[in-house]
Amino acid sequence: MLTIKDKAEIAEIYLSGDIVDDDYGGAMDYWYDGNTTGYEFPAKLRAQLEEVKDKELEIHINSYGGSVFAGVAMANFVAQHKPKTTCIVDGIAASIASQIFFSADVCKIPTNGYVMLHRPFTYTEGNAEDLRKAAEVLDTIQAGLETTYQKKALDGVTVEDIRQMMNEETWLTGTEAAEKFNVKLIQPVKALNYVGDRNKFIAAGIKNIPAPLNFLENEIDEVLKEAEALINGRL
Repeated sequence: MLTIKDKAEIAEIYLSGDIVDDDYGGAMDYWYDGNTTGYEFPAKLRAQLEEVKDKELEIHINSYGGSVFAGVAMANFVAQHKPKTTCIVDGIAASIASQIFFSADVCKIPTNGYVMLHRPFTYTEGNAEDLRKAAEVLDTIQAGLETTYQKKALDGVTVEDIRQMMNEETWLTGTEAAEKFNVKLIQPVKALNYVGDRNKFIAAGIKNIPAPLNFLENEIDEVLKEAEALINGRL
């Protein structure tokens, strides 16, 4: 979604949901007549940025992540935007979404928002040589991701520190992120806006989901189960 602030002439873009490749996003755009709510992809962001190429930019992020290559492309689009760019985490910037967050000139996050860094993940098949090659590709991708994090790291946070955070799948609250990266803390939101599908995290090899995220989703699971029980009882 794209809006323009009338007074300050600052463009606002909201990135919410899954980050997907252009082929997937384009197919959805075609089949659902432009309704791609919940999905963000490079071509969509590029078109939005073209509309506001001469304006300062505020990007609001609320995403668990998604495709590495799509996210890297989107991060580069933001980094190449000539006027000032500011990225704001509305709830969560996890996985490749954190690359988009850190690509802006100014990064802001509420104290109870989340940023998550982890190693790139893939599915593959083949013989031993195929698997070794896949591992090498993942290592190369990680090295590229580390450079973006390092650019926003505070003095004293080394490349080795960044690599360790990625290797260990590190979740940071806004307060914790400000201790390691050049980010500005803002007032906390009353509730985390993004309550994603926990299965998507698990499918991507993500294990250390913070308790508040699990709690929120578990609450919704319970409500859905109760609703289903009521419906079945009436049938």
